[in-house]
Amino acid sequence: VKGGDGVSGMNDSSSADFKSPKKRKINEDKDGDCDNEGQICSICFEPWTNSGSHRIASLRCGHLFGYNCIEKWLKKQPSGKCPQCNFKARRKDIRVIYAKLVSAVDTTERDRALKELEAEKTLRISAQKAEAQAILQYQLAKAEGERLKVQLDLMRQDSGSKQTEAALQRSFSARDGRYVLVRSLNVSQAGGSRVLAHNPLAGVLVASKPSSNHLVPGYGVLKLSTLDLHCSEYVSIHSAVLRDMSFSPHDNGILLSVGMDKAAKLTSMHSNITVQSYTTLAPAWACAWNQDSDHYFYCGLQNGTVQVFDTRNTTGSVVDLQSPGGMSYPVTSLAYVPLCRASTLSCGGLLMGTLGGCVFWEKGQAEDRFTPYALHGLPEGACTSLSFDTVTRHCLASHRPSKSSPHSKHTLFQLIGTGGGGGVSCQALHQFVGGTSHKLLSRSRLYQRPGSDDRLMVAFGDEATNTTHIWDATTQYRLQNLQADNQPTLDVLPYASSGADHLAVLTESKVFIHQWQWS
Repeated sequence: VKGGDGVSGMNDSSSADFKSPKKRKINEDKDGDCDNEGQICSICFEPWTNSGSHRIASLRCGHLFGYNCIEKWLKKQPSGKCPQCNFKARRKDIRVIYAKLVSAVDTTERDRALKELEAEKTLRISAQKAEAQAILQYQLAKAEGERLKVQLDLMRQDSGSKQTEAALQRSFSARDGRYVLVRSLNVSQAGGSRVLAHNPLAGVLVASKPSSNHLVPGYGVLKLSTLDLHCSEYVSIHSAVLRDMSFSPHDNGILLSVGMDKAAKLTSMHSNITVQSYTTLAPAWACAWNQDSDHYFYCGLQNGTVQVFDTRNTTGSVVDLQSPGGMSYPVTSLAYVPLCRASTLSCGGLLMGTLGGCVFWEKGQAEDRFTPYALHGLPEGACTSLSFDTVTRHCLASHRPSKSSPHSKHTLFQLIGTGGGGGVSCQALHQFVGGTSHKLLSRSRLYQRPGSDDRLMVAFGDEATNTTHIWDATTQYRLQNLQADNQPTLDVLPYASSGADHLAVLTESKVFIHQWQWS
């Protein structure tokens, strides 16, 4: 009987009813269906009620019974145990449940399916990481095979004589030419220089440095003439360390610079006046111009955010791009990738290097629409520099030594994909091994070989030897090492002036100008 104050058939039961409830059978109703086990007492197999002596009650273990049934059970059991699980129980443990209806939903299959789904996701992520590592190892092995093949062909062409790798490099360098030091200029006696930038229209090379005037502290740039290779003047810009700078690609003489003072500034190198200033959310480490538009530029911040600015909007950023996965690694380098439908990457966007890896931000139709893609095919570890060649659309990423690799690595790769729903990935082409020390955030460069449109050169500093390595990216031969007064190289910048090709190498206190000379 459900409800009311009556008791369901329990008053006529004998003591045998409480000895072994598991052996009792559930009565069948008129239609032959079993009673709902979630609504009956497991002692008397009668439905419990929401009032009266057979109202629903529970023990400490959580099992449910009719109140008078469990009370009689505990009276007749000296040991005092739950009839369902044998957990110790006493009469004072009986708790009345105030509910009109108790119904348990069986979620066993759902919980098991969810657990299997999580396990499958974990296995899939592990498989994707293993696949990316395997692809990278395969590509590096393939590149090594191609290098050995080129080396073998050169050895066969040399009348069958045996040459060492160093001899091959010297002969290759002799055919192609080499860099010769033509001038070294003092930038900052106290040190503190970090980056270079070049304005080809004005024939000006600028190097960042701290102010040498103690009455006017701060940081700015020293202007160097590429025509006569002389220092001209110092322009003060920031109140804290200047971390990165770049001239506008639209030949207007505007220098974009960012610094630790949470400022992004646009300075005219014609008038030496800051024409526009923006406040960033955090200290800025990197910057880049949008080469497809006259107005947009990007700032990479210490907290991992990339802010997009429009020079027509003087109030602040257009959009703030947060690093995927919630990571907050500092942004060390930015490189804009122009749109080119005919290349392996048919969309445009922004390459971002951080101390946690590399990301490509695909730019949508609107300037504030970006989609991030993590580039898993590159070495693990902190990325210190990115460089992009607009002619071949190849990229160069420099990484610090890691636990798995004791040497710094400079990887030549290309971006592949269609963007949108197709995604974006990277394919490693060659890898250049540096020294065992890479503490500074030095810049590496990927650029066109002098006199060629289809051959690339790679230049990067080696802190272990305080030299600058020059490599031919096509043949993977190291052409030469440039000395810099036993100081680590912080930035390298190729440029053309007066019909000659030059390479500027910056240390903390000096800039070294090298000129390419044919043999």
